[in-house]
Amino acid sequence: MRPKWGVIGCGGISRFHFGGLERVGAEVVHVADLNPNAAAPYAAAFSAKTSTNYRDLIADPEVTVVSVLTTGRHHKEICLAALAAGKDVVCEKTLSDNAGEAEEIARAVRDSGGLFFTGYMKRFFPATQKLRELLPALGTLFSAQVRTYQPWGNYYDPVPVGDAPPQSALESYGGAVMKCAASHLIDLTLYFLGRPTSLYASVDYIPGTRIDRKATALFEYPTGMVVSFESATHPLARIGYERNAWDEHVQINGVNGRLDLYIVKWDEPEKNASLLLHYDNTTETATEYRFAAINPFHVEIAYIDDCLTRREQGRPNVIDGYNVDYVIETMATSSRARRSVDLDWAF
Repeated sequence: MRPKWGVIGCGGISRFHFGGLERVGAEVVHVADLNPNAAAPYAAAFSAKTSTNYRDLIADPEVTVVSVLTTGRHHKEICLAALAAGKDVVCEKTLSDNAGEAEEIARAVRDSGGLFFTGYMKRFFPATQKLRELLPALGTLFSAQVRTYQPWGNYYDPVPVGDAPPQSALESYGGAVMKCAASHLIDLTLYFLGRPTSLYASVDYIPGTRIDRKATALFEYPTGMVVSFESATHPLARIGYERNAWDEHVQINGVNGRLDLYIVKWDEPEKNASLLLHYDNTTETATEYRFAAINPFHVEIAYIDDCLTRREQGRPNVIDGYNVDYVIETMATSSRARRSVDLDWAF
């Protein structure tokens, strides 16, 4: 039976989710937002009911799956309420404000027996899927470098130039560059390479604030492989694969070759396709994979809707969401302690 969607939160990111729901022909029966004017166009498009209180949506017996698109600080409360009401849940990243809350949500999912998906849509770029497919061809892996540089402005000079410091990110998501930028690339790192056993990190904050502007880490694996990871805000106008200041890159090296992934700007994915390069050391040749430009949100929503219809738990699931939140929290812990920290995974 097809799921009946209830969507909570009609802010900026919701347009991508509603676009995906429309493309797949999903049945959206209830839409909730504190601002009724924000919910009205989407409710009209799907002939759905509207509420200004998310509890009314969760209590709606017609809703079978709750899509949580609010800011992160509300995720725990809404997810737990939806799970307690027997609903399946789709929650935008990051799963919660901190690892403790994420663990609480994960345990509630386990107890409920329901389906739960965390929204890390960069897994659904065709180039991302192709990289994962080609990974075994690299043989034994010995190093990787991952970066995400996002153009938020200059927060490094004594007097920041450009927009005001991203205090809103801290208030809404519990962090700035790590939560809003690094989270997707941490998820991809774990998706490709698995979970590290320890990490060492240095987090740089805007002086006098708790707003993280740069985070650098070494993810340490039992095989001896170390992943060099960095996320940063920056003011550089023409860097990156698209030369539009968006600079996200994953490079993985193995004894048989190398994979390089260049990721396009998240909110303009239809302009260009992400690029994958595969160097094969056996033939000493390189292959370039360019796919049609697509919106990965639409692919993600179609996949989740199909999983819900078939009653099959797919990925990224609640544990994937917890994993990212736990890595982010451990990076902050390591930075404060100025030492490597072992990761004690709860699941």
